[in-house]
Amino acid sequence: MVDFLSVPVLAAMLAFAAGLTAGLGMSLHKIRDAERARDRLRDKLEEARLEAVGAAARAERLAEENDGLIERAGADAEILRALAPLSRQLEQMGQSVQGLREAHAAQRAQIREQLAGAQRTQERLREETGALRAALSSTSARGFWGEAELQRLVEAAGMMPHVDFEVQKTTAAMSSRGDASRPDMVVHLPGGAHLAVDAKAPASALLEASRLGHGKEAEQAELMARHAAALRRHANALAKRDYPARFPGSPPYTVMFLPAESILAAALDADATLLDSCLALGIIPATPSTLLAVLKSTVAMWATAKASEESERIVELGQEMTARLAVVAKHLAAVGRGLSASVAAYNRTVGSLEKRVLTTVRQFESLGDVPPIEEIDADSAQVRDLIALHPEEAAS
Repeated sequence: MVDFLSVPVLAAMLAFAAGLTAGLGMSLHKIRDAERARDRLRDKLEEARLEAVGAAARAERLAEENDGLIERAGADAEILRALAPLSRQLEQMGQSVQGLREAHAAQRAQIREQLAGAQRTQERLREETGALRAALSSTSARGFWGEAELQRLVEAAGMMPHVDFEVQKTTAAMSSRGDASRPDMVVHLPGGAHLAVDAKAPASALLEASRLGHGKEAEQAELMARHAAALRRHANALAKRDYPARFPGSPPYTVMFLPAESILAAALDADATLLDSCLALGIIPATPSTLLAVLKSTVAMWATAKASEESERIVELGQEMTARLAVVAKHLAAVGRGLSASVAAYNRTVGSLEKRVLTTVRQFESLGDVPPIEEIDADSAQVRDLIALHPEEAAS
């Protein structure tokens, strides 16, 4: 019985156990699903928390960055405010630089124009120099050049034409013996003296040497020696003409005018004894600067002579005036003597009138209606004597 019952019970129990096992399996499966869902939720919550924390951190960083940007913007604004004058100055400097650029461009254009003009002037100068060199190859042209330089120097020194100097003067002695040689200028000196000046110095060899280029030193030296010899011959010719003897009262010298400083310098470089030889002959080689100094000295001499003449004239006029004043004083003394005699006669007449006539007339005053007669002072009319014109007498 028991075994019969136990089998169903056991089967039921087994079925129950199987069902319970199946239910437990299903429950365990659900529990596992729930745990997995919980884990997923926890993970999502953690992710959400982490994202929230990151967002908060990012928000904090953004706030800090925003504060930094605000501070930087304020600092930038302060810098901009501080740089505003500098910006205006930079703008003005830019305008000035632009103006300088325009002025520089204008100056460059002007310089280019001036350089072009200078080049044209140089070309004309080269042509004119060639023409002048060709012209100076002629003796007559060099003489005209020297005379023109003489004229210029005389004007610069203040010596007027035909007053203190004469150009191309011919003396009466020269004309009487048919001598055609004559100085180019005669400078009149105070006291009737004269100084002859010649302006026909040779310069052909010097001009020829100036045309030689580099590498021809030997030829140039030979031409310089020829130039010095030509000047020496010209000095000898001037000494033979003896201009000082033809102008009475002249100093024993003749001026050999050289219209350029280089003419004398080149000759002295080639012949150091040339100057001493000329001075021994009574010839003075004079360049424009030397002759100008001589002419200036002559002007000073004329001024001194004129002042001396004026002083002598003043002394003569003073003497003449003194003599005439002495004559006038003599006449005034005679007039004074005549007046003194008249005053004496007047005083005698008044005394006689007062004593012999008026005393009787005054007796009629007692009769009435007779005007009174004033007394006449015989000593009131006096004539002053003329004192001699001497300081001690005038002071007394």
